[in-house]
Amino acid sequence: MFALATRLVSDYGKVLARVHPDVYGLPESLLPHPKARIRDAIRLLLEQLPADQPELREGLMRGYVYLAQFVPDDEAAIIAQGQAALSGGGNDESAAEPATRLINRIKLDMERALEEVRVVGPG
Repeated sequence: MFALATRLVSDYGKVLARVHPDVYGLPESLLPHPKARIRDAIRLLLEQLPADQPELREGLMRGYVYLAQFVPDDEAAIIAQGQAALSGGGNDESAAEPATRLINRIKLDMERALEEVRVVGPG
């Protein structure tokens, strides 16, 4: 189980290395495995991680929180359209409102994930 979790998280790390950290609403189709499996794998690794590895723990926690950035592809498209409208790339400012709502949900999901992952530690 530990080896599988390590592989899942490693695959996810490769995706994170390719995306820009300041982008909201990345398509879930970029993920190498289902979001829930990656989340469970990170939790398992955090539970097994020795206390003397704070840098690794911090990285796993960041990855856990960042999973909230990955949303269904249709929602990612709405966010991209809204961001384009806000940055002057489009004339349809009505696209900004649904995108803003989704971005706010992502931010809330990230806060919840941070609260969840803070309590995960060696079992």
